[in-house]
Amino acid sequence: MAAVAAPASTPQAPGPEKILWRGTPSMLLAFGKIIQLLIVAIVLPLIYYFGYTFLAPYSVIVWAVIAIAIAWQLIDLIIALARIKTTVYTVSNQRVTIESGLTSKSVEDIDLRYIDDTQFQQSFIQRILGIGNVTIVSSDKTSPTYIMRGIPDPRGLRELIRANAYQVSQRQLFTRAT
Repeated sequence: MAAVAAPASTPQAPGPEKILWRGTPSMLLAFGKIIQLLIVAIVLPLIYYFGYTFLAPYSVIVWAVIAIAIAWQLIDLIIALARIKTTVYTVSNQRVTIESGLTSKSVEDIDLRYIDDTQFQQSFIQRILGIGNVTIVSSDKTSPTYIMRGIPDPRGLRELIRANAYQVSQRQLFTRAT
């Protein structure tokens, strides 16, 4: 009787996709816009107050300019906050997905198999605020480099992406052409 040969081990399929991390840029990313709005809302009326004797004949025009400058800064802040809220980063065990768009939606995927390197950066102010940027360098044709901005705990997210990219690359089956 002939013995039945055991089948050669085949690589396991990665299984269902599992979300490991999901988040949006931190609202602290708009900190600079808030400071700009406060400066404009405080400094321009102070300039008018201290320069009243020179600006008195033009008071209606000066107040209109102040109102327009404050409204402009407020609109800029609202747009920045809306962009932050409409950007969603998702890291799964198979890919990194970036959804963005204020009026129209765009979705970008970076397969973990194609990620070559990850980096994180924090400026001095970002370190104080506890946020930073995570850069993904990949061999992806459409977006070889992508920066995830305003991420809380950027080092932790970078390590999560790096570890899973390494794990996915270890599951790949490499064959040699004969």
